[in-house]
Amino acid sequence: MFENLFSPIKLGSVEVRNRIALAPMGIGSYNDDETITDDYVSFIKGRSKETGLIITTGTRVSSKYGKYKLNGAYDDLFIPGLSRLAEAAQSSGAKIFLQIGTLGRQDPFEPYVTSLNIPIYQEQWEGDKKPKELKNSQIKEIIEEFVDAARRAKEAGFDGIELFGSEDAFISSFMCPCLNKREDEYGGSFENMMRLPIDIIDGIKKVCGRDFPIGFKFNAIHDIEDGIDLDLGVKIARRISREKIAYIHEFSFKSWDFLMSTFKYPPMPNLYQPRNTTIDISEKIKSNVNGTPVIAVGGILKPDEADKIIGDKKADLVAVGRAFIAENMWAYNASRVKRIRPCIRCHVCHNEVAMHEKLIVCSINPDVLAEDDIKKTESPRKVMVVGGGPGGITAAITASRRGHDVSLYEKDPCLGGKLIPGSVPDFKYEFLDLLNFFRDEIEESNVGIITNKEITPDFIKGNQPDVLIAAVGAEPIIPGITGADSDNVVCATDALNNADSYSDKKIVVIGGGDVGCETALLLKRKGNEVTIVEMLDELMKEEEIKHNTVILEKMLTNEGVGIYTKSTAIEIKSSNIKIKDSKDNIVEIPADIVVIAVGFKSQPENIKKLLVACKDSYALGDCVEPGRLKQAISEGYRIGKMI
Repeated sequence: MFENLFSPIKLGSVEVRNRIALAPMGIGSYNDDETITDDYVSFIKGRSKETGLIITTGTRVSSKYGKYKLNGAYDDLFIPGLSRLAEAAQSSGAKIFLQIGTLGRQDPFEPYVTSLNIPIYQEQWEGDKKPKELKNSQIKEIIEEFVDAARRAKEAGFDGIELFGSEDAFISSFMCPCLNKREDEYGGSFENMMRLPIDIIDGIKKVCGRDFPIGFKFNAIHDIEDGIDLDLGVKIARRISREKIAYIHEFSFKSWDFLMSTFKYPPMPNLYQPRNTTIDISEKIKSNVNGTPVIAVGGILKPDEADKIIGDKKADLVAVGRAFIAENMWAYNASRVKRIRPCIRCHVCHNEVAMHEKLIVCSINPDVLAEDDIKKTESPRKVMVVGGGPGGITAAITASRRGHDVSLYEKDPCLGGKLIPGSVPDFKYEFLDLLNFFRDEIEESNVGIITNKEITPDFIKGNQPDVLIAAVGAEPIIPGITGADSDNVVCATDALNNADSYSDKKIVVIGGGDVGCETALLLKRKGNEVTIVEMLDELMKEEEIKHNTVILEKMLTNEGVGIYTKSTAIEIKSSNIKIKDSKDNIVEIPADIVVIAVGFKSQPENIKKLLVACKDSYALGDCVEPGRLKQAISEGYRIGKMI
């Protein structure tokens, strides 16, 4: 199975056991002195089993240029910590390359650039944050720092290095016509613009030996005016491949202050975008570089699709990133065709690290660092879990793995909770995978499953569990609008579950959060005329991760969903809804169906009655406070481990 994906490949002088590369990802874990943290060692070790190649997050080659905290490779004092990282990967048979670079323009504290007189810089930088243009002598100094960092990587035991030549960082700006207006040996002609990376490669080979593998990650497309189109990207790849590098790692970029989901070829597509988004780029490059291996990126999540990418000769390796966050055993499970916890591409991981500068988290993997084994209990107990959504299922499975006698009760016919309606839209690509994952996991566990059963306090008392875990979810909020109890009014979850029954209807959705917008888009695609009414001045305003909302809003606009913002529903009738719009005008919108999507509320009184029926009891998820998948799953995991 997956013979292409699990075939070996030579990267320069190094043989890698398969075509799976762990993509370079920062996890937000940095020591003040920029040495490697225990968390990062654990993160890498937990993802090394059966993985072919591990590419580390970027390490800084210079202490002088740039101030943003990274892992360091600019002093020999870093070698012992780097050695620990190399050993963490190699202990399971993976090969590991240290990504080395410097941020250049991307450094928020001390930006420095190839050329200063660039309109895009003048628009974005003011005062003390205005970047400094590098002198020729400074460029040569940084080249030597790259060489020294590579030497340290070799001494630390790394199998090779990857040059960070992508995004808006130091190396990439020299290769982009828009950003390089130099008139010395590092600008002007194509050969001069390529001189910097080639000088770095040549310097590394002289110090580390011609056989020391060097990978090169670069923007095959830099989607700005006078940037890098695919023709120029191919030209860059062909030129760099003449330096006998180990591989080319293609990437697509726009600018670091743009949302990645808006790029022409998004390298990190979100939950509303298709997977495998840059394969056209890798295929074009691969056909033009005379055998230099090419690594593809772009939301690669599924082993069968990765295998086909390799088999169809569209790339030589695949860089798997977020899927390894959701499932640290991704490569191992793929090699044995075992179940893989699916990444839903929600961007929570990226948001925590990049936006909040916190340690990485995952919506569906409560143990991202992969260091915390579930230990068997010495005192098995009888555990009753009430509620079969993601939080309840996680709690039940975790407690069962601890050795407890666990039974899960669900009032509905099927397990899944809000994941059931949440997985209905076909444009949420991985949510059905996640629903099936939870169902399969608990079906194969030792948890007793009882569906179609409403649990009462008397039932709990009669069952006499040692531990009760309540995860019964939240109830939809029904606003106090005249006519909200009419027969033509449904809540969003019901509309989603019964979407196929609506066609050729006039539908108004009250509430423009993500649930309301997803419901509106799905119903529009079912052939209905759909309008959203939202009180705030923009859709999904309270949704933090704009990587997602910007794409969903664009889909709504492109498909003709009507939108009223700063508008309030006043009255619902049998054939229309009356609203007050942003100009305080009263507007009547034709409506056969009105969908309520204004949120959910917890069930404190109902929960209290359940909890007092068992001395040792816990509540989690939406029934305590409506929230996201992450909260329910992480709480379920925590409680399941604790009891």
